[in-house]
Amino acid sequence: MESTYEMTPQRYGKKDGIIALLVWLCYVILISAYVAITSRLNMPWYMFVIVIIIFFSLLVVGVFMVVKIRKQRIVSIGFRKDNIGKAIGFGLLISLIPIVFLAILPGIINGFNNIDALGLVVALITTFFFAAHEDVIFVGFIQTRLYGLFQTQVVAIGVGAILFALMHVPPWVINGRLDFGQPLTVVTVFLAWAILHIVFVSVFKKYFSIVPVLILHTIWNYSMNFAQMEGVIDFSLIAIILAVLVACFLYWQSHKRNNNLD
Repeated sequence: MESTYEMTPQRYGKKDGIIALLVWLCYVILISAYVAITSRLNMPWYMFVIVIIIFFSLLVVGVFMVVKIRKQRIVSIGFRKDNIGKAIGFGLLISLIPIVFLAILPGIINGFNNIDALGLVVALITTFFFAAHEDVIFVGFIQTRLYGLFQTQVVAIGVGAILFALMHVPPWVINGRLDFGQPLTVVTVFLAWAILHIVFVSVFKKYFSIVPVLILHTIWNYSMNFAQMEGVIDFSLIAIILAVLVACFLYWQSHKRNNNLD
């Protein structure tokens, strides 16, 4: 199925690439406004969950509309039925990495002292919508359309990684999670975001499916939140360590497949 993804540069032209950049710009504006507004509201947790579901669902619907207007198929952003079982299995398998390193081990070390059943369920729901809309918009839509401007995969994915990292900056600055007074932390976190995007695209490429990306990204963020609740190490360091581990796993998978073909 990866050979299908390899044909992506042939499918899109400059107009698709420009539209992808415009979608990115609109997204950054909307997500920044969302964070600026919601961070000032004192909402009960259930209203917060409802707002997240509605807002992020509308963002995804917007991308679907762009795909439809361009007369392109929904499979072009990774919604496909073929190999769905393998895609789900692959997503769950690779998600064992963040589960083990960010959930199980920290929990064992700290005795799972901060577990709250309701909080875990709410966190899972919100984490899914946070992760899923990013995957559909950035991995499924923007990244694939960037090939209309950059025909080389290395360049296209590199630009996509930079855009993915840049997208996080305004919201994190607005809610005070990113301080430019600490340049080393800013660079480290930016690098972590870029690496994560490359990892997600690598997962997407295996079956040209958004499903394993949704699974990995959701479990990744969920496990990271769990690790932070347990008082484990800094987000950026965790992300880089896990990104390297996942990259090694993906390389092993690719190497194993190539050996089977020989």
